[in-house]
Amino acid sequence: MAGLAASVAGLVAPTAAAAPGGDRLVFLIPGQEPVPGTLALDMYKDMDARLTGLGYKVVLVPTGGLDLVRESYVVKDAVDNATRGANVESIALVGHSYGALSARNYIRALGGVDVVDTYISIGAPQYGTPGGCFQLPGSGFDGCPVTPFINSLNTGDDTPGNINYYSIRGTTEPVDGRLDGGQCRMTPVPDVNHLSEVADPRVIDLTVSALQGNCVGTFVNDPDGSISVGQTLLPGPN
Repeated sequence: MAGLAASVAGLVAPTAAAAPGGDRLVFLIPGQEPVPGTLALDMYKDMDARLTGLGYKVVLVPTGGLDLVRESYVVKDAVDNATRGANVESIALVGHSYGALSARNYIRALGGVDVVDTYISIGAPQYGTPGGCFQLPGSGFDGCPVTPFINSLNTGDDTPGNINYYSIRGTTEPVDGRLDGGQCRMTPVPDVNHLSEVADPRVIDLTVSALQGNCVGTFVNDPDGSISVGQTLLPGPN
């Protein structure tokens, strides 16, 4: 939270663990498969290529947006494996939809708060989505607003640590991805499809801007506990 406030002022400071000149790691964490049997990771091909071309070391994390508790550990394992014995300058998590929830749970509950520098959510139902209530346990139900997972995820400070938090969404998104505490809410992207938004060039541009420490939108610092699920639903274009 403190880190993003500094970045808005153009004063991004590396964390104590940062090693200038080391790997700038970006972990791409997908949501649910758009069609059963397909790979949501495929949607990240263009973003992967763009970030790799800019010198980032990209790691694709094989989550499926089904069991969000288990997939939080998948994120942790991916970060642990990529950083073990490596010279690391920075760590960023880019999560789409349910993938952003597993990534944030890793930050809050599994030690990620001590190692992550930047957290970028894309189309994320941070306070849950009613659609999750119609899915089975282990198959997306964790995203229902009344589940223990969502309640735990949003108890206390939503944006802990010295981490830059960003939210990217489309204007027709069913949820707005807001968090309490310090967060940059990027200007919503018009006419972007939720399922394929990580492949949209405009979303990729905003992701690059966030990784570079630029808040292309509004930096907000809502009080802890001030957000309810009802406030986040059907947000509209603003």
